[in-house]
Amino acid sequence: MKKNIKHLLFLLFFIIHNNLNTTTIQILAKVNNQIITNIDLEYRLNLAFEISNIPNEAKFRKEIRQQMLNLLIDENLKIQEADKYGILISSTEVYNEIRRLEQRLGLPKDSLIKNFREKNIPEIVIYNQIRGELLWNKVISFRITNNVTISNKQKEEAFQNYINNSGEVEYNISEIFISSTSSNKEDSSEERISSIYNKANSSNFTTLAQQFSDGVLNVNNWYRESALNSDVMKTIESLKIGEISKPIKTNSGLHIYLLNDKRKTKKIIENETIYNISQVFFKATNADQSKINAVENKLLSLRKKIKNCAQLEEAIKKDDRITGGSLGMLSSKSLDKRFLEVLEANLVVGKLSKIIVTTDGIHSIMLCESVKTVNLDDIRRDVEQKLRIEKINNAAGLLLNSIRQRALIEINSM
Repeated sequence: MKKNIKHLLFLLFFIIHNNLNTTTIQILAKVNNQIITNIDLEYRLNLAFEISNIPNEAKFRKEIRQQMLNLLIDENLKIQEADKYGILISSTEVYNEIRRLEQRLGLPKDSLIKNFREKNIPEIVIYNQIRGELLWNKVISFRITNNVTISNKQKEEAFQNYINNSGEVEYNISEIFISSTSSNKEDSSEERISSIYNKANSSNFTTLAQQFSDGVLNVNNWYRESALNSDVMKTIESLKIGEISKPIKTNSGLHIYLLNDKRKTKKIIENETIYNISQVFFKATNADQSKINAVENKLLSLRKKIKNCAQLEEAIKKDDRITGGSLGMLSSKSLDKRFLEVLEANLVVGKLSKIIVTTDGIHSIMLCESVKTVNLDDIRRDVEQKLRIEKINNAAGLLLNSIRQRALIEINSM
């Protein structure tokens, strides 16, 4: 009780001395022995809009108030759970997170706190969000990570599925998820996901997910087509890279997906040699020596400027006289023997090869990374690690639900 009174007195003092004495303090929620006020919520909304770099519009602000209150409740629960086990974080850990946030927002070093304070976002609001996530990660490590067990049968099934499904298309996706199991009405969830969808683009999608998505954050993760829900799969396979899906409804809630990338995987064969290649291609049927010389001169210029595959693909985009790009991960058995001869002649990573003439035209290839040999033991370890992370994420979600159910939470109407 004393803690609550002190909190209210602090807020009253803060409001009076910041010319906000016309604002009435309302207690929006009680989370065990902690309170969340309308002032806390408004500051947190300010932070979410600033980090997401979207217009602070009154309509959208109103639509996500309840969701942001739910996030504040969860944040309090996470901090309380850490306190219960005596889990602490250092100032260095907090500072490192602030520095990462500055880099993501393009702010000078050590300027974020001052910058946000000028935009009516007190530093305690920033610290609480960072503390909540850092402490929760430590709670997960303490209560879940060291206790996760995976049976040999589960490991073997996951490994065999991975091998059997090799050759499928993989999709790199990011997700914004709004749960339909919250205290909100379903139509409220649909309004919120629609509002977020209208604000989303490929540049701000990740920050919107970080600020507004419910549950475990899903950003830049690769999924094979067989691992995706059939309705989700239908939507994602119709997207172009960089496109965002319309909201999709599933049993768990509402989803928006950004397709970051996609690739065709190769059928896995043990001990097979794998090359990650990009190419420059000049279309020329029956290429004579004059054409070959012209291409060679062009390649001399490119070789001086380009040192890796990312630079090569950027150069191709900017020059409409040449085509090409990533060929992906290719096995030695699938490569044209003329390409393979160049690769086996110890082509250096990041260097354009000598000219390769085919019936289609003139090529020069680049090795994007060191040559790999398929090792089933390495693949097995990677699959087990992914399975472990999936189990930890699922267990973390169940733990938070359990903490919510045990907590004394009172939510007042807004």
